[in-house]
Amino acid sequence: MNIIIVDDEKMAIDVLSIMLQRLTQFQIDIKGAFTNAADALRFLEKESVDLVFLDIEMIDMHGMQVAKQLLEKHPSLQIVFVTAHAQFAVDAFEVEATDYLLKPVHEKRLVNALVKAQKKMQLQVEAQPVRNENSIYAHTLGSFYLLDAKQEVIKWRTRKTRELFLYLWFHQKKPMMNVVIIEELWPDLDFEKATSNLHTTIYQLRKLLKENGMQDSIQLINNHYQLNVEIKSDFDYLNQLLEQSAHDEDSIQQLLNCYEGDFLAEEEYSWAIQMRLRLKQGVMHVLETYIAHSNSVNSLLKYNCLQKLLELDEFNEKYMFLLLKFLISQNKKQDCTKCYEAIQEKLAEINMPVPENIHKIYNDYMSKV
Repeated sequence: MNIIIVDDEKMAIDVLSIMLQRLTQFQIDIKGAFTNAADALRFLEKESVDLVFLDIEMIDMHGMQVAKQLLEKHPSLQIVFVTAHAQFAVDAFEVEATDYLLKPVHEKRLVNALVKAQKKMQLQVEAQPVRNENSIYAHTLGSFYLLDAKQEVIKWRTRKTRELFLYLWFHQKKPMMNVVIIEELWPDLDFEKATSNLHTTIYQLRKLLKENGMQDSIQLINNHYQLNVEIKSDFDYLNQLLEQSAHDEDSIQQLLNCYEGDFLAEEEYSWAIQMRLRLKQGVMHVLETYIAHSNSVNSLLKYNCLQKLLELDEFNEKYMFLLLKFLISQNKKQDCTKCYEAIQEKLAEINMPVPENIHKIYNDYMSKV
């Protein structure tokens, strides 16, 4: 695990470095230590690092600003904040930090932070598609793209070639009759013209897949077409997560990482609508169940779950209430105000007032702080 430390106090750097070197159960390589945030940023432009221990309060630049800049350029980077003030800890929510440590740093908390970082790194590795020389990968959650065995994006000859691939892949487990495909992809054309378009598009798709190492990619049996290609996908990965009988922190984090957006969100395919809704509802059900029934939910993970739920159902008053209630429990006055104002603005879009339970819990909290 390659690590750097960024803290404007030289003594704090020395103490943390000594503690890290004592933890021989971890494979740690301290690549650098910086008392200046700008120097750290320049270093990371040239060097590869897994984890940054970052002081929140620095003279030249606030740690939160540094973290946001780092994650924009290096999304997989793990950040552990170090601060002398507990009230700054919840600010880690804003940049999805791995953990935060209070000064003076205790060894047990340091070990926990390193374990968390290792788990997140492992999840990132596991989330990468496993490919062999004959496999391709379909990214379908949010934006759609298809990667070849070299992880390069496959370019489509026509939009219909792209849709036909997705349609056959979506129904890969069963052969699809030619007339059914025509009704879905060319509903406005007469049968003769639509049949001609189907044959042309099948030819183009076969040729494209062959160019990418896929032989005999589409089978035709008794007027039924079936895709015959090994394909890894985030769609399959998400379904595996949703089918789990129970969830822990790791599987919930995997779910949040995987579900980047709705299934084929940018494609206007009528045949995809039902699956899009099913997956979205499945994700929401798992997240809601987890935060409601897990006794010791990690605060940062709970916040991310609530944010995702409200992102998926932006007018849901229950999720609004739960998010505001959570911020109140963390005693984040400024964030509570922002959240309440965002709720007001969102509900105003549909000419709805703020619900009484949200209004009351907010006013009760504000009157006490």
